[in-house]
Amino acid sequence: MKKQVLFGLVVMFFTTLSAQENRTSADPEDGHGLEDMIQNPIANMVSIPINYNLSINDKNSNFVNFQPVIPIKLSKKWLLVTQTSIPFINAPSQSGYSNGVENITFFGAITPAKKDSFTWGAGPAIMLPTGVKDLGYEKFSIGPSVVALKQNNGFTYGLLVQNFFSVAGPSDVGDVNYLYTQVILSKKLNKSWYVYSSPNITADWNAASDKQWTIPLGAGAGKLITHNRYLPINVKAGVFKYVAHPTDADWLIQIQATFILKHR
Repeated sequence: MKKQVLFGLVVMFFTTLSAQENRTSADPEDGHGLEDMIQNPIANMVSIPINYNLSINDKNSNFVNFQPVIPIKLSKKWLLVTQTSIPFINAPSQSGYSNGVENITFFGAITPAKKDSFTWGAGPAIMLPTGVKDLGYEKFSIGPSVVALKQNNGFTYGLLVQNFFSVAGPSDVGDVNYLYTQVILSKKLNKSWYVYSSPNITADWNAASDKQWTIPLGAGAGKLITHNRYLPINVKAGVFKYVAHPTDADWLIQIQATFILKHR
């Protein structure tokens, strides 16, 4: 059932994307303004997103993720957009609660430098173990990362897909085969407000069949704040219901603030 959900999302995304490409040309401003760039994970923008996630269960889990994004100009036509995720976790474990840094992930996406209503990127994704017991995988893992995104008439819709495979680490721990996807869906409103539904759907392919998937479904709202004394800030919050979770968590509350240091 979970695989069908993911497959359906992929088919729906590419079907919609194909339909849009066959329509009349998009607004020339689509994908250019800062309100569009904040919805694009591979935009030419230096930023520091800070995410807080609360998974509600009998024992709640707290997750704070720092995700600096740094684009690097390769040539007039190409960019390398890098994102590093450093997650700090407070989660239930066999001994009570575990605290510390979970797996650090990095991906670099090569993407066209020209702004457009349609963009894509591809490159390597790397997962580093931190050695903290009960938090994350314990093997060094790598894999492919692909993202495609369309922006048209105030809508943004896209998909980011990564799959990690272990290549080195202790022989007495399990191998890694881990899927990470981010659905990207948002609609601009007036006065820099927007609504969104961008769940992170994951699968641990080596886990038992009833423990493989994490699927939150829900929505939220956000606002780009540009009229302040300092840097532009994008803030958003959402509520999601888990339809699948390894620990049977019920709800996810998500809050994010993104500090925009530089954009082109």
